[in-house]
Amino acid sequence: MMKLQTVQQIMHKHPITVQCQTPLTQIIATLIETQQSQLPVINKSNTLIGMVSLIDCQKALLNSAYHCDQPVNVNDVMTKDFINLTADEALSEVAIKTLTRTENVFLVLQEEKLIGILKRVDLLVELNNNLALCTPAR
Repeated sequence: MMKLQTVQQIMHKHPITVQCQTPLTQIIATLIETQQSQLPVINKSNTLIGMVSLIDCQKALLNSAYHCDQPVNVNDVMTKDFINLTADEALSEVAIKTLTRTENVFLVLQEEKLIGILKRVDLLVELNNNLALCTPAR
């Protein structure tokens, strides 16, 4: 049986974010420097408006290189399709909720403000730890 844990117990507080008008080249540098696969995108009032991933950047760079266009900014490549979590959600529920999603970072919101992120790898670690607590059936 899984021990009851919540998102708040394993989320990363104060995540790195990027502003919506940030140039793509700067986003890529931030992703590489911080070794993140995705970053939350916020507007000037610190409201979450999207996510940008390595794949989003790769597509944009490929397109820019092919057409010899100048690289775009994050607004042009970010996705607005992402899952929101709350800090008090049970990890078991989150594991089910995120099962069909492809992203590796999930956003934790409180009153529509970003308060943290949950990385899929951290969720997997906790699920694996719970499995280790199981005793074989007799």
